[in-house]
Amino acid sequence: MQELDKSEFGKLEMCFRPKSAAIIGASTNPMKFGGRALKFCLERGYEGRLYPVNAHNEIVQGIEAYRSISDLPEAPDIAVIAVPAASVRENLIAAGERGASVAIVYGAQFAESGAEGRLRQDELLRIAKDHGMRMIGPNCMGVISLASGFVASFTSAPEHHGGNGWPAAGDISVASQSGAVGIQIFAQLRDRGLGLANWISTGNQADIDICDAIAFYAGDPATKTIAVYMEDASRGLKLVQALELARQSRKPVVALKVGTTPQGGEAATGHTASVYVEDRVVEDLFRQFGVLRAGSINEMIDLVAACNARAIPSSPEIAAVSVSGGGAVMISDAAAKNGLELPEYPVDALADLKEANSFVNDRNPIDISAPSMSNMEITGGHLKWGLERDPQTMLGYISHVPLVPRTRDGIMSQMLTFQEGHPDKLIAIAANLESGDRADLVRSGIAVFDDPTVMTEAVAKLVRTGKSFENPSTAPLPPGDQAESLDKVIDILRETGIEVLTDAPVKSAEEAVSALEDHETIVLKLTATGLKHRTELDGVRSNLSVPAAVEAAYGDLAKLAEEHTGNWPDIHVTWCPHIDGVEVLLAARNDPHFGPLVMLGSGGTLCELLDDLKYRKPPFGEGEARAMIREIRAERMLDGWRGAGPVNRDALARVLVRMSEVTDQLPSLEINPLFVTADRLVAADLVVDL
Repeated sequence: MQELDKSEFGKLEMCFRPKSAAIIGASTNPMKFGGRALKFCLERGYEGRLYPVNAHNEIVQGIEAYRSISDLPEAPDIAVIAVPAASVRENLIAAGERGASVAIVYGAQFAESGAEGRLRQDELLRIAKDHGMRMIGPNCMGVISLASGFVASFTSAPEHHGGNGWPAAGDISVASQSGAVGIQIFAQLRDRGLGLANWISTGNQADIDICDAIAFYAGDPATKTIAVYMEDASRGLKLVQALELARQSRKPVVALKVGTTPQGGEAATGHTASVYVEDRVVEDLFRQFGVLRAGSINEMIDLVAACNARAIPSSPEIAAVSVSGGGAVMISDAAAKNGLELPEYPVDALADLKEANSFVNDRNPIDISAPSMSNMEITGGHLKWGLERDPQTMLGYISHVPLVPRTRDGIMSQMLTFQEGHPDKLIAIAANLESGDRADLVRSGIAVFDDPTVMTEAVAKLVRTGKSFENPSTAPLPPGDQAESLDKVIDILRETGIEVLTDAPVKSAEEAVSALEDHETIVLKLTATGLKHRTELDGVRSNLSVPAAVEAAYGDLAKLAEEHTGNWPDIHVTWCPHIDGVEVLLAARNDPHFGPLVMLGSGGTLCELLDDLKYRKPPFGEGEARAMIREIRAERMLDGWRGAGPVNRDALARVLVRMSEVTDQLPSLEINPLFVTADRLVAADLVVDL
């Protein structure tokens, strides 16, 4: 199981800001596969030392060239291996022998092509490691840094828009396994007026991967927002460690994670040799570490637009102003569905607003109504009025107003000054805009959208990220030394505050009835080594309080036990006290990708029926524990349901926190049900994988 190594991911500095770069396979034709990196470095003003390697030309694109990398006057920081796959091995060896610190391998037909390709890729990794060299790729599109001017990629994106395809230099950094998807992100950021700092395509990720890129960007002064396209989450522990670094640095991560189904996972295997990971684990851990998850490239760009404005709010309260009742309704619906709140405006403030516009409504969102469509003093004034309210966030919907020639200048001149007096507020505007006006608003610090619903949904995700930034720093737990006996597991659970019931065997109906002498109500059940789900055998009888019921239950279960001795030779009947409370499932899991995990779900059979299970990476604090509780379906029952009294939600939160601190010591286990009562947490059924 891989973990982050700071000394290693720090080497990405040489990927984006190398002092020297060798381009093996550099072409005299700047449009060819091997010519573009050199062309781009010259075009973007890269100030480091460039060493084209070309066996047939002494000058390549006006730069002195070398017949081989061994002829270079110094060991380069980075070697770009822009040669066909069949020639990669020998050139990677040569780069390593010359002392390159990092190599970029464009070539394909490695692990993504099957078993033989995997062997070839494994050999590349061995070569790199033997020479103390990090490697990007293979099967990648390289790196781009507009912050430094170093571009080692064969993309054709700069040809867009008649050769004006570069985005503005900015503070968004991209990490993408797919080169083509990464370039679409590059292009859409550009077309939305969002500036780029760094870009990397990790391809098959034989060595340097998405996790390394996130970790590097977390400490990169040129990066404010991190955008990620990923197919493989199998280096899970390393991934959450990188995400935690970004969270500690208060840098939002927007992630488009695909391969969410077994079918998509199979497609990812053939693309970048990725491994399928259960997506609900990824979803919950993204939420825990404040990742804004996108479901499409378009949503990714919208979320990046939200992140890249001046502020990241943590309060769900928003002020909203709309030129249209329709826009106000859309914002209201999206806010309600996504956990945002629209507090009432003060009566005296509304009175001032109505003096300027008698048509205005008296609620949040403000509907400016018809006068706003022609009078920019009213429209801009009402938007400024919204900015002066208490919420950290102001949303504005102004429709097509900025496209109308007679109203454009009036509204643009006002909006471009909005951020000046409110540097700590998130200002988001949904409108139709010319590309230049959009870019100007983005540069002024405003988040700009086309659609009011999309705007509101993006802000809601950003608020969740802002809340996560307030959580204390953690160091995600790697696997530890696990308890090797059931008694030790029970001792650890009891130390967390869980009372573990131990089942007592009963060999006759008389023995079962005698258990009622000390308990008002008991449970009888079937027990056997390896039997995990008694209910599938109808092997549980609960709430037994009279001798006749106990006798009948024992008879049924004894008969069932006899029928199933072929599958479970030691199957027998046991008893334990009956507990009244809310049933939940609590589990620990040693995940092969993420290491120790804590799970919580609805108890009994409801967990599977409702697919109700939430995951967290330990350790975590009380805030995360309470969030976990709120997410399960059984949560409403904790406060009392259909005549039942409330149970101790606080105790459950404390146990979750304590469980998160010891999960690395536990083997995979499941408590189902764990009864939460007014004063106890009782494990009535414990299954441990020892």
